[in-house]
Amino acid sequence: MRLRGLAPLVVIVLLAACGADEDPGGGTTPGAPGTITQPQADEAMGGLCDIAAGGLTEMADVHEAFHGRAHASLHAVAAEAQEVDAVVAGALLEAKAVVEADLEEAAAPADLPAHTQALVAAFAAALETIGLQATTCAAA
Repeated sequence: MRLRGLAPLVVIVLLAACGADEDPGGGTTPGAPGTITQPQADEAMGGLCDIAAGGLTEMADVHEAFHGRAHASLHAVAAEAQEVDAVVAGALLEAKAVVEADLEEAAAPADLPAHTQALVAAFAAALETIGLQATTCAAA
């Protein structure tokens, strides 16, 4: 399958583009493979679920849910998943990139919840790939 050959390159490019190991807040950030914990994964999923539910009306709240709660963990999980299944890692980073593009808008695009739901699914698959539990979003 052609995608399998490109997935490692996609992962490397997307990790480099975001500065995967940077933590501008100075706090503890998941980084190297093997560093993501279940509570960190749960917190990240919670942030994504908040966005996917469509209830966040202020872009500042959307940015906090994504960048403040999920972004670093998404990179850490992608890095760990890359070691097991590059296609799963690539799918996670591609879904993350779509949401990041949405977040560049001044107001939340109408399809942000749908894009985030796709990211939730990709994140869940990657979590399972690395042996962590994927919490589910509450039904809206």
